[in-house]
Amino acid sequence: MLTTRILSCLLLVQAALLGARGQTCNLLVGQYHYCQCEMSDGSGVIDLSPYANQNGQSALTVKAVTNEVEYEYDINLCFALTSCGATSQSAAGCQERTSDQSAWSTGDFTTAGFVVEGNDVSLQFINGEDDRKMVIHLQCDENANVINPGFRFDGEITYFVYEFTLTTPCACPTASGVCGKGGGGGGGGGGGSNGSSDPGVVGIVLMVLAFTAFVTYFIVGAVILRVRYEKSGADLIIHKAFWKEFPFYVKDGVLFTFSPLTNAIRNRRSGYSTMDK
Repeated sequence: MLTTRILSCLLLVQAALLGARGQTCNLLVGQYHYCQCEMSDGSGVIDLSPYANQNGQSALTVKAVTNEVEYEYDINLCFALTSCGATSQSAAGCQERTSDQSAWSTGDFTTAGFVVEGNDVSLQFINGEDDRKMVIHLQCDENANVINPGFRFDGEITYFVYEFTLTTPCACPTASGVCGKGGGGGGGGGGGSNGSSDPGVVGIVLMVLAFTAFVTYFIVGAVILRVRYEKSGADLIIHKAFWKEFPFYVKDGVLFTFSPLTNAIRNRRSGYSTMDK
């Protein structure tokens, strides 16, 4: 009885600890490690790779005015942003003052981390220039456009902490773990592979299989004729009589297939057509 009560208490404590810890979204291992995560509740994977440019160009851009000064914010997920002139060589985002093109990194792409707070999921970066930080709130919208997502600047909520909202179907956890271009980089999105097989590849595979079966047929046949029936030379060709006549079978098949067409052409040239009686 006492053991049962102790076990019940331990289970309650474990449940309380799990509830306090809350849900997480853990980074995946792979090429797009810094912009893909798997929800701990098993709902699926969030894949932001359509907004990752391996060439270092900006994938998301927005302009905003703060204290009567206009800034442009450029963001590239998963890979370093090199297009805005920020001093950091590993910037995930850049704040550029449009009046004189002065630029500052708003976060290091290698510090990416997904944070889940209730129903809000955000991608956060730290270690920007002068300790700048960046928070991108992810808004799941299955009807939004992957290539041109909703992207807005929410403001400098606290000193040197810049917050944005990205509205895209890529923010929706999916079982496939693939959004838009399917894990490819560049261009801020695009309709990529949907997981279906390439017909050309399938055709090549079928041709290789057919050729392999054809060769195997002759090799196995020759071995059987040699070992069991002690044949040699041309007699090692399995079903030799059939293959000897095979070219004539092909000829007859072609003539039979195209004979209606040739007859129609002849009838048209002679000015009459054969009528069934």
